[in-house]
Formats: sequence, C-alpha cells, structure tokens
Amino acid sequence: MRNTERVASSYYKLLSSIDWNDEVLVYGLKEGLNKFISNAYIKLNNRNKLLQGDYYSQEAIDKISAGNFDGLIYEHMVPKSKYIQSPCINMAKNGTLTVSQIVNLLDQYWKIAVITKEQDKLLSRTKMPDDWDGKNIMARYIDAGIHLVPRAL
Repeated sequence: MRNTERVASSYYKLLSSIDWNDEVLVYGLKEGLNKFISNAYIKLNNRNKLLQGDYYSQEAIDKISAGNFDGLIYEHMVPKSKYIQSPCINMAKNGTLTVSQIVNLLDQYWKIAVITKEQDKLLSRTKMPDDWDGKNIMARYIDAGIHLVPRAL
C-alpha cells in the first residue's frame, strides 16, 4: 500500500469517528486536524521533513547540499486547508466521505515544496491565484518568480 493510501485510510478513520455536532470536541481537535496529514506523511517517510519535498528551489538545494537546513521551509504548494481538509471535513460531516476521495485529493493537491524563508515571504499565503486553473500546482510559485525543480535528493 502506498503511503498516500495509508494516510488516506487513517485520515478517513479519524474524520469518520468525530461527532461533528459536538462543538467543544471539534474545536479541541482543530489543531490536530490541521496537522494530521503532514504529521502522518512525515512519520511514514521517517526522515527529516526537509528531505521529503516534491519540489525544491535551487537555493534550498544548495543549502541542503552544504548540510545547512537553517532557514528552509516545508511548504504546501496548494493550500491544504481549502483544497484537501475542508472538502474532506464537509464530506465527513454529511456522511459521504470515502478513502478513495481522500486519495484523489491527496494525489491531486498534496505536493510539498522546500524553499527558503525569504522565498516563502514572496508567496500568497492562503490562496491560489485568482485565475488558477485548478491543476497547475506551480501557479503560486510562478506568480512569485520562484523556480522549482523536482526532487532529486
């Protein structure tokens, strides 16, 4: 089983077990829900998260090659809250969530870039560009002038 399927299965179990009508429970779980997928992937890959990116800026590659991880950011290329978490939570609330839906969202939108803190400041923090086609995961980076290359580490 791929890590994506393992994460999706566990995320499904979590979201399906929550009483979404219990406001205190849901509020108390908010931070855990926000970090669940990232923490699960990091655990399954069992190495420094900065070595788990799908894409890297050249500046990040240069730092990592020199053994310097300071000032690097593990960054979600597509805002996970809007494009993965919210749809999954909404489907869980209305009882229509499936593992395959989670897998599809993760396959489509769960991509990680490793960039410098300076580059991170250039990005739109919470949304994709207004003219985003829903497919090009590089859109925020292109708008910010940040060139990324696929993982080679």
